[in-house]
Amino acid sequence: MGNTRKLIFLSFFFLLFLFNLLLSEDFEIGAFDPPFWNGLVIVKNKSFYAFRFIIHKGKDKADGYDTFYLVEDVGPFSPNASYAELSFNPFLPFHMREKTPIFEKNGNRKKLLNIKFGKYMNGIVGKIEVPKRIELEILFYTPWGKKKEYYFSDGIVRTNSNFVFVPINFEIEKIKKDKDKLSLFVKKKFRDVFFYAGFRPLKIKEREINHILEKSKKDYISKRPKIIGEWEGIISSIYNNIAWMKLYQPDKGRVYIPAGRKWIFPKPDGSPDLWTIFEWDAFFNALEASIEDCKLAKQEIEAVLDCQYPWGNIPNWRSAHNGSPDRSQPPVGSFTVLKTYYRCNDISILTESYEKLKKWHEFWKAPGSGGFPRRDGNNDGLLEWGSDGDKVAKGVPKWEKGADGRQRAAWESGQDDLPNFDNIPFDEQKGTLKMNCIDLSSLYALDCEMLMKIAEILEKKEDKVKFKKEYEEIKKKINEILWNKDFYYDRFWDGRFSHHKASSNFYPLIAGIPNEKRAKLLLKHLLNEEEFWGEYVIPTISRDNPTFKDQQYWRGTIWPPTNYLIYQGLKRYKFDEVASEFAKKSAKLFLKSWKKYRLCRENYNSITGEGGGQRYQSWGPLFALILLEDFIDYTPFEGLRIGNLSASKENRIENIKIRGAHYNLIADRNKLILFKNGKEILRFYGRSVLRNIGINERIVSFEVNVLSDSAKFYISFLKGTEFILSINNEKRKAKRNFNLKRGYYKIKIKKVNY
Repeated sequence: MGNTRKLIFLSFFFLLFLFNLLLSEDFEIGAFDPPFWNGLVIVKNKSFYAFRFIIHKGKDKADGYDTFYLVEDVGPFSPNASYAELSFNPFLPFHMREKTPIFEKNGNRKKLLNIKFGKYMNGIVGKIEVPKRIELEILFYTPWGKKKEYYFSDGIVRTNSNFVFVPINFEIEKIKKDKDKLSLFVKKKFRDVFFYAGFRPLKIKEREINHILEKSKKDYISKRPKIIGEWEGIISSIYNNIAWMKLYQPDKGRVYIPAGRKWIFPKPDGSPDLWTIFEWDAFFNALEASIEDCKLAKQEIEAVLDCQYPWGNIPNWRSAHNGSPDRSQPPVGSFTVLKTYYRCNDISILTESYEKLKKWHEFWKAPGSGGFPRRDGNNDGLLEWGSDGDKVAKGVPKWEKGADGRQRAAWESGQDDLPNFDNIPFDEQKGTLKMNCIDLSSLYALDCEMLMKIAEILEKKEDKVKFKKEYEEIKKKINEILWNKDFYYDRFWDGRFSHHKASSNFYPLIAGIPNEKRAKLLLKHLLNEEEFWGEYVIPTISRDNPTFKDQQYWRGTIWPPTNYLIYQGLKRYKFDEVASEFAKKSAKLFLKSWKKYRLCRENYNSITGEGGGQRYQSWGPLFALILLEDFIDYTPFEGLRIGNLSASKENRIENIKIRGAHYNLIADRNKLILFKNGKEILRFYGRSVLRNIGINERIVSFEVNVLSDSAKFYISFLKGTEFILSINNEKRKAKRNFNLKRGYYKIKIKKVNY
């Protein structure tokens, strides 16, 4: 009888859960107000409702950015907001901000303040676990827009616009009203605080909320992309960080991802601004978001492209009331947008971005106010970082006041104090450094190539031809002018080469610029432990540079975007073993802070491996993304690529969505099995990397780099059929099993009489 009741109870809530998905009203929910990671904002019909959880410890309390430094576990946050959780350690000292000590993650959940919530019916249900000796205040307020009057009546918090907050199981110690704010102080005896917040009063019990949250969490975890095994947790860390970083642009009506919750610049008058977007941070954020949430990825692309100034630059940064109209940042937009399109299989990502990306590309060489090509001051076809002096914003933030053209040019590079730019002369008339820059020239070449590919997809034939021609021209110039003996260097206009070797000097690899011989010479520099290689890679400046010892900001530290771009270049040149080792080193560096401390750092010390800069930076998970992409990825250069070189034990990679299909992968040191839409396609034994994989009902084709002495291949999808096997364009006897020795092969398997 007991089991029957339990079954009826579970069935009822399962049906209620499905009913909830159908009837939930359209609204956004998240920690959208930058200072208040300890709060939630509900956005509906351009109206904002917010409440936050203020932590009281004795006579002291933590709120806003004080709680930012108490965060201990950035948990899951599903794209549809059906489930989310976040934990704070309230026993850390308050008000110390950056000086707040960092301890190893606490395994005792009872000592944390845990917040869990999820969308339900016409609002959200939530649970807050409050540890002993900690008290909770729930404060209601209105961010950004027209202030709302909150009042407490009949045990419910209400507004004059139908919003309600219903305490489910707790009593109120006292109520505090302050103008348009209202605070509820929870009685000390309540350690589990349950609530409902939404737009219609709802009768619900704590047991039901527990069940709803448990069911929602289980459902989300089962369907989200994940790795089970050796690298467990590496994929979930990407979206956990991105999702909890989300903020809201109230003037645009759009969710976006900032560089970090603390990277919101003030208005010119010093008061808080509504939002701030940094260019290359935002494009990488979209790529990270696309792992789980294509809607968010697309919104992020729209948000950053919406920052474009009339003369074409996507700026270094822009806020609702300010920005950097004089400069841009590294042109990685077309590359990341194209990769996001591959993941999301949404052509509108390209159609809605193309013209702005094209206009931005034209910005770099369009005539500036002096009539010279804007970032080609010596008019030799190569590019220099710069700043348009006539467009410098009025009322710049205090740290930008008095900055000269050389400093603004360094900011445009995204590598603010990189030694490459130390004491470089700046041409005020032409608005650029007097030095051809290998990083910008290479990324501009990459931009040409990616726009060429996007134009091809969109059937813009004239643009495709134009970008192809431009790509070949700048590629040739880089090889002729910026190559010196065995490496690419920046070069002064007077012909002298810079002596600095930076991580960004490897960017020619991602742009496909060097020939095979030169690429191998670059690899030799990369693997030299006196220059770049080591336990922690890759430092922004070579280890033999006098500035390496600084280990500050871009002077010798390790940064996610540079690692990501260099890794893509290694793959492009089929340096697969080095690429996989690079991926593992990047992931281990990230996990050093993430697993022990749940921090997602801005950069890392390349001597100690310790994290630095901001504690939570939106592009921090690029290190984790590198590792995922070493197992499975889709790139503009390799198509669908899979490999097992990053595995020493078994890893099950699940629920990866690429180009409209769902892929699973089993990878260990000597095995690689690929599934597409639940069907096993290929099974390999040995160390291998496959690229340009094509799969349809009739043909499977791929290129394979066999990196063990031999490998055995089994073509699963051919069971019970006749087929033709071709290896390096030579037809072989049709066998589902075949062996290959170490080497590089092109394989094609075609069904007969299909």
